[in-house]
Amino acid sequence: MVKIGWFLMLLIPALSWAEGFQYEEGTHYVELEVPLKPRNPDVVEVTEYFSYGCPHCYRFEPLVDQWKKTLPDNVEFNRTPAIWQVTGYELYARTYYAAQALGVLEDVHGPLFQAIHGERRRILDLESMAGFMAEQGVDIQQFVKTFTDSFGVKAMYQQAIARQRIYRSGGVPAIIVNGKYRIEASMVSNSNSVMLDVASHLIEKERRLLSAGEAVQGQLIDKERQLLKD
Repeated sequence: MVKIGWFLMLLIPALSWAEGFQYEEGTHYVELEVPLKPRNPDVVEVTEYFSYGCPHCYRFEPLVDQWKKTLPDNVEFNRTPAIWQVTGYELYARTYYAAQALGVLEDVHGPLFQAIHGERRRILDLESMAGFMAEQGVDIQQFVKTFTDSFGVKAMYQQAIARQRIYRSGGVPAIIVNGKYRIEASMVSNSNSVMLDVASHLIEKERRLLSAGEAVQGQLIDKERQLLKD
């Protein structure tokens, strides 16, 4: 029994080393210089940084859509559109937040990707975007008003600009894990599946930290209750 115990003590660090060696910081992902505070500290936040104008994002989307369905309950998935000085990117970002504000984002997200890349439609201004939205059953006047005048849309757009300055991503798609780590396609030989594998690895790392924090918090509460009894 003693020999088995010593063997396990030696094996656990070895397994941890192997797991850590599989994906290396600085090679397969990087740690953000300035971490972003998660909106919900009780979950691990995963962000897809993307643009509707990006053909790689278009090819990545079906994989992400399936992958996010497998995420544990304490992992929260969201997106942030890239806002660069690239034709269409600002339009697409405002459209993303306008659709979100109108409650139609999930209805138009896939079709917009398909229209731009699958059908090769030139949706590059508000007029053509409004026409696309009308095809999806969205009221044109309501969309245009939300796109141009909504304070909430303007605020979310500015927040996205602030986030991307912290992301410092060289391209899209990219994945940000819990406001700490960035994974880009160029880091994994442009492999979409490996991007998701690295993201899953970092998610589990953050989930373990979250569980450890909850355990410590529980111990503190128990001690406080014991002190009150005494």
